[in-house]
Amino acid sequence: MINVVVPLTLPAKEIEDSGHAEPRPFIPVSGRPLVQHIVENLRPSFEHQFIYVVDPEVMTMHRRRSLGISSDSQVVYSWSAPRTLAAATCMARESIDMGEPLVVAACEQFIEVDLDRFYLAGMDVGADAAVLTFPGDRTPKYPTSMVYKNRVVEMSEHRVISEMANAGIYYFKDAETFFDAAVEALSRTHGEDSGLTMPGIFNSLIEAGANVVPCPLPEGTFKPLQTSIDLSLFEARTELAIQRAA
Repeated sequence: MINVVVPLTLPAKEIEDSGHAEPRPFIPVSGRPLVQHIVENLRPSFEHQFIYVVDPEVMTMHRRRSLGISSDSQVVYSWSAPRTLAAATCMARESIDMGEPLVVAACEQFIEVDLDRFYLAGMDVGADAAVLTFPGDRTPKYPTSMVYKNRVVEMSEHRVISEMANAGIYYFKDAETFFDAAVEALSRTHGEDSGLTMPGIFNSLIEAGANVVPCPLPEGTFKPLQTSIDLSLFEARTELAIQRAA
């Protein structure tokens, strides 16, 4: 069974400043909360469990229902408002099966490919960890990964170190690999790309000799969901797909 952790606690300043009344995961898009579209996109075809990390102050009963909580889902409440994907994932430790694969996904992207290919690729090549990448524009908007001979050799949160941007979805062969690297990352707070961030965790794995691989996306299949313009474009594409399917 694969664990899929989706933190819903991270700040979304660009959208919040644009006048939306709802936090980003719950903004309505084509009649459904954004998080439903993202979870549908992330859902593996094989056995899995979703784990949502949420802020109790914003998780109303209406919003909880909008998550579509089912037998394959858990909700973890975090009062500490973690600011990074890695920190939010650590809050869910007690709900994660440590011996099973772990996927950590942001709630700010839609990938127009079957993500089973990403999950299975990580398993099939025997990777300790993998990162979904796409061709970036060499701006610090997204973390970047430096790749050499089909191995990730460095990852950076703010420095642009390559043209390969991270798509916000990360795979670990098991949850224990993630948490061991998190402990190591916390001991390396002197580095610019260390600490409890995804680059900090990946750089800890890389320094330990782990097999960390990139999974490049075809150009144009990564769709950001960070700004109001992004959401408007996504809604237009979604409505068009609904009309074509009718």
